[in-house]
Amino acid sequence: MAHPLKFRDLRLRLGNYGVVLLKRRGKGSEAVFLRPETPGSRKGPIFTVKHHSDNDDVSVAVIKAILRRFDIDESEFFKPKKSN
Repeated sequence: MAHPLKFRDLRLRLGNYGVVLLKRRGKGSEAVFLRPETPGSRKGPIFTVKHHSDNDDVSVAVIKAILRRFDIDESEFFKPKKSN
């Protein structure tokens, strides 16, 4: 089931799919996510997200748009983590 995520949690989860946060990009309170075509590349699909801190909530609608942009399976992304 989809639910809002804190910005820091979104960043960490997207990292599992090869999406990186570009440093010093975006205007003001915008963060720019990139899924590089090849490791180290700065080419590939991007998505900007407005946030003011790592503790901000990112809405489900924005998360779903990010997942569509980066072609990430929604059910896999929101799957609960297995505890050991």
